[in-house]
Amino acid sequence: MDLIAQLGPLAFVSRLRRLSDLISRQAADVYQSFGIDFDPKWFTLFYLLSRESPLSVTEIADKLGFSHPAIIQLARELEQAGLVASAKSGKDNRKRLLSLSEKGKALLPELEKIWQAINELNTQLISKQRHNLIFAMEEMEETLAEEPYLSRFKTYFKMKQRDEVEILDFDPAYRASFKQLNLAWIETYFTVEEPDIQVLGDPEGYIIARGGRVFFARYRGEILGTCALLKQSDRVFELAKMAVAPEAQGKQIGKKLCMHAVDVARQLGARQVYLESNTKLTPALELYKKAGFYKVESTPSPYQRSNIKMQIDL
Repeated sequence: MDLIAQLGPLAFVSRLRRLSDLISRQAADVYQSFGIDFDPKWFTLFYLLSRESPLSVTEIADKLGFSHPAIIQLARELEQAGLVASAKSGKDNRKRLLSLSEKGKALLPELEKIWQAINELNTQLISKQRHNLIFAMEEMEETLAEEPYLSRFKTYFKMKQRDEVEILDFDPAYRASFKQLNLAWIETYFTVEEPDIQVLGDPEGYIIARGGRVFFARYRGEILGTCALLKQSDRVFELAKMAVAPEAQGKQIGKKLCMHAVDVARQLGARQVYLESNTKLTPALELYKKAGFYKVESTPSPYQRSNIKMQIDL
C-alpha cells in the first residue's frame, strides 16, 4: 500500500520530498558511474560558485532562495569534500566568503559535461509527461509568493470554522443560554444594569413581541453564542446582546452571528442597523468594523457602559 499516494493533497509535500530523494539517489549513481564523489544536493551551490565567487552566505541565500542554515550546512559539506574554500572578508572579518577550491575548479570541466547530459535527459523526461513539472512548480512558487501558506491556511481554517457554526432562531429551550452568555461578559467588564435584567429575563416580551429577533450559535452541538435584533422602527434595528462563550472565541462565531443578524434586518426591510458598545471591548469593535459598521455620534443610551455608537447602512 502506498500511503503517501493515497493521502493525495494532504501529503503532497512528502511526495515531492520522496520524488526528490528518488531522483537524488539515482543522480548520485550517475556521478558514481564516472568515479566522482559528488552529492546531487551540492549542485546549486557548487554551480553558483563556479559562475560567481567569492560570495557570502547571505548573498548565496538570496540568490538561491535557501535559508542561511541550509547554505551553511551545504558549504560545510563541500568544504569537507575539499571542493569549496572559505576565507574571511577583508572588510568584515566576521563574514565568510566562499569560492571553489583548486580541487573544485579542477573537477568542474568533467562535471559540466555530465550536467549537459543530465539537462538534456531531464528535458526529455519532463517533455514526455502529461503535465510539465517545471511549469507546475513555477506556478506553485508564484502562488505562495503572492500569499504565504500560513496566511492562506488561517483564512481557509476560519472559513471552515464558520461553516461549522449553525445559527438558530429563538427557542424557549435556549432562554437560559441567552441570559447566561450575556451575564458572563457583562459581569467580567462592567456592572449588570436594570435594562440588562429586564431584557435578559424576558427576551420574548422585550424583544420578540416588539418585532425583534434573537439568534443563537450552535457549534458542535453546544450553544456558544447569541445576539439580538431590537426593532426601533420599520427601518431601524439595534444589534444588541452579542455574546460568545470565552472558550469558543476565535471560532468565527461572533462574526457569523453579526453577519446573520444584519442579513435578517435587511430582509425585514431595515435600512440601518446600529449598536452601542464600549471602547474597552477592542476585539468586538474590530469585528463590527470588519462587518461594515462605522462610528457615529453617540445618542442618549439606557446603558451607563455605552460610550460608542456604530451603525451600518443597508
